[in-house]
Amino acid sequence: MSLVATRPPPATAETHTSEPGPGSGTRAWWAWAAGLYALYALFSLAQHHRLGTTGYDLGIFTQAVRGYAHFGAPIADLKGWGYNLYGDHFHPILILLVPLYWIWPNAQALLVAQAALIAVATVPLARLAASRGGRAAGHATAAAYGLSFGVQGAVSFDFHEVAFAAPLLAFSLAALSERRMKAAAAWALPLLLVKEELALMVAVIGAIMIWRGARRLGLALTGISVIVFTLVVGVLIPAFNPQHVYPYMNSAATGGSLSSSRSIFSRLTDAPEMMFSPSQKIITLLLLGALTCFLALRSPLIAIALPNIAVRFLSDSPAYWGTGLQYNLPLMPVLIAAAWDAQPAWTRSRVPLARTLAHRAGAALLCAAAPLAPAQPLQDFLLHPVRSFSTDAHAKAAYALMRQIPDGAAVEATNHLSPHLAERTRVFTWPLVQHTADWVILDVNEYWPTSFEQNQAHLTDLLHHGYRQIDAQDGIFLLHRE
Repeated sequence: MSLVATRPPPATAETHTSEPGPGSGTRAWWAWAAGLYALYALFSLAQHHRLGTTGYDLGIFTQAVRGYAHFGAPIADLKGWGYNLYGDHFHPILILLVPLYWIWPNAQALLVAQAALIAVATVPLARLAASRGGRAAGHATAAAYGLSFGVQGAVSFDFHEVAFAAPLLAFSLAALSERRMKAAAAWALPLLLVKEELALMVAVIGAIMIWRGARRLGLALTGISVIVFTLVVGVLIPAFNPQHVYPYMNSAATGGSLSSSRSIFSRLTDAPEMMFSPSQKIITLLLLGALTCFLALRSPLIAIALPNIAVRFLSDSPAYWGTGLQYNLPLMPVLIAAAWDAQPAWTRSRVPLARTLAHRAGAALLCAAAPLAPAQPLQDFLLHPVRSFSTDAHAKAAYALMRQIPDGAAVEATNHLSPHLAERTRVFTWPLVQHTADWVILDVNEYWPTSFEQNQAHLTDLLHHGYRQIDAQDGIFLLHRE
């Protein structure tokens, strides 16, 4: 059984190799997107209502969009006083959220926008599946994508700019699989505005276009991607960064210092070992492959996933290695599109089991995603939706204390309280050592970035620096300094 893709015949920029199948142009896929949107949005809002969101990262992105909405820079004080987010990542596509924020100036606006972006990716993936395997395959693929661990991980953890990548990748790769090269390039180009590392994925998309015969268009896309990545990482982000570096090559949180040529060489020589050690990385790779019953491995589209995996696995931070959070979201449309791109070749396999699997690819994808779904965050919400919107005494105390803070105030807040203040105050992360905030609200039981003992110590320090306690409820303290 070969896992190597054979070179296809040369194609023009608009060559089509597959005809639309049954149901490929119906409203059924938009109905799936609408249903998933409602599920994701309600889940996200319920989690936010229960203080389940954080300043890192919902609060940070709320501050950035708020800055754009007021015709300013994307300043995120939660990252540091006056911190311009272009010194961290390159994501100008966030400007598209401004009209929604004008209508609803609240952190929750970002959550519902993310829900819509992730859900819309269902449409091209289900349509591609229906064109290859029929309506049932389209429905199965929509369910498999909607419940996949990469999607659930992203929906359950705040807001992130990579939500824009989900529909752009889905539409681009569906078009690429159908040999609609101009459409594939048009959907891929905006990825350069989502996050700097996605430029590497766009470059691979261009390389696949070259492989499939659209040489000029592929070369142009790859060249633009490489140029943009080089300029953003080498010039633009260091220009805005306080240390004038690209922080994800000079931060222990993202893999240690790579600032010297020796450290870069050392990391490259250690790459083969780092890609598979520790064992958590192997588990993640197996789960990613199992998501499509390994059907995706026969498509060259699978190469688009490699930059994402390499950047994460070459880091020293364990947060990047697993299946949680938002890091696997861009891989979900890549894997599903690759599986359906490879499906015709699998149907011609000499191995009977492979042929059977390919003919039932939709069911295979759903059966692969289903066992992992119950372990994901949406399970409890689906089982107890009403309870998910209820607030306990601790949350009620937090809301009562936060209402005492006036609009426009400078506030030092702990991680789970700060996103609720980001849209109406200038909020800073706890602990702010400079003692420059007028108000402080802290939950001493917050476990990040400080421990209970550190929270108590900082509270004592604040009281010694002119702050007085205004109120306290259920372990949450409100302090003010004239």
